Formats: sequence, C-alpha cells, structure tokens
Amino acid sequence: MPMTNASTRARESSGRGFETIADTIMYRWSAERDVWVSDDEVEQARVYLARLGVTTSATPDGRYTIDGETASTLGAARLVLLGLRHLHAQRRKR
Repeated sequence: MPMTNASTRARESSGRGFETIADTIMYRWSAERDVWVSDDEVEQARVYLARLGVTTSATPDGRYTIDGETASTLGAARLVLLGLRHLHAQRRKR
C-alpha cells in the first residue's frame, strides 16, 4: 500500500491558511465590532508565526506565551492580531 505524507500537506495548507483567512478575519472584526476567533484561526496564526520564527506556547488557562526579547502572555484574539500585524508588515514590503 503506497503511503503519502499527509502531515506535510496539512502543514503546508495550514501555513498558507492564515494568509488566506487574514482578510476574512479583519472584515469580520470591523463589520461585527467583535474580535472573537475560532480555535482553528488561532492554530493557523500560531503556525504562521512559527514560520516567521515567533515561538508561541499554550498555557493551561487558554492564553499563549510569546517567547523572545519581549516575552509576554496574550489571549487568543491578541495572538491572532499579532499574526495579522506581521502579515500586514510582510504585505507592505512587497
């Protein structure tokens, strides 16, 4: 039976997934004036940030720690916002 490397495909689609859903998140936040995020959006943001070298870790209380010079703890929406800021900066460079 041939094997496929499903984990690589999942990683690629989720890594590009944040770039794909970023505009949708921003539209939803501005239209609904509520910054809720789904678990999938948070995970896609974490994968995107990891690709940029930003290490995140989940805490038992549902927040996330950001490692580095300015180590901090963020809620889910703030973590996604961090990803959006990095993505916006990348887009502006192009």
